[in-house]
Amino acid sequence: MENKVKEKTVKAWVDKILAGYPVKPVLEVVDYIEDAASRIVDAVLMLHEGGKVDIDEALDDLMRFLATDRNLSPGESVKLISELREMIANELNLRGEERLKFNLKVEELMFRAFDAYMACREKIFELRLKEKERDIEIMRKIIEFADRAKF
Repeated sequence: MENKVKEKTVKAWVDKILAGYPVKPVLEVVDYIEDAASRIVDAVLMLHEGGKVDIDEALDDLMRFLATDRNLSPGESVKLISELREMIANELNLRGEERLKFNLKVEELMFRAFDAYMACREKIFELRLKEKERDIEIMRKIIEFADRAKF
């Protein structure tokens, strides 16, 4: 896939990722997403060419961003990988057996993306739980202080 087609695919995919936001995120966030998307597209193309790829960090970066969005379900987040698969398969004009093999390779990446997404959501839940526990402890101390101040 020539560089121009790769850039077109990355841009279209990033636009798809950001389409659900009423206001475009700040430049640093967009750059972060573009970087992760570019690394994922590179890895998918290398995978298609038969190379071995290390895509976990790029998937983790993208899923970390998507996991913070309360409006996106896990399925909707992972569906973005499926949409990328279709974009690349169409750009490469894959048909029949070749497309099936490509789809199976990228399907494995979707499972890894889901694992990364869920790990991030679990971490967010843990942080929220710790915050609530800290709030409860602060309230307990306020009540205790107020009770002592009455006497």
